[in-house]
Amino acid sequence: MEGLNVRLDRMWIGLLLGLIGPLFGFLAFYLFTSTHMPLENFIRFIKNSSSTHSAIISVSLIFNLVFFFAGTRFNMLRLAQGVIGGTLLYAPFIIYFKYVS
Repeated sequence: MEGLNVRLDRMWIGLLLGLIGPLFGFLAFYLFTSTHMPLENFIRFIKNSSSTHSAIISVSLIFNLVFFFAGTRFNMLRLAQGVIGGTLLYAPFIIYFKYVS
């Protein structure tokens, strides 16, 4: 297990997880809230309702906590730093959708 930790403890892996994690968060949000409509209709609803963009992104980012806490739990601190970096890359989009559009 120690060898796996050393190989996975890379900042670029954490950054990749931090950028991909919200997609899993979005799918989890869909499964918990809107399974009564097909996924494509849910995506179309979100695209047409600009007031929900920042909220959906913010809720989807919560999934990154799974990767962050897994990284800290298994002492993969560079991976956890990458996850935080990936999460912070979403901040301009949240600010844009919340206050500009």
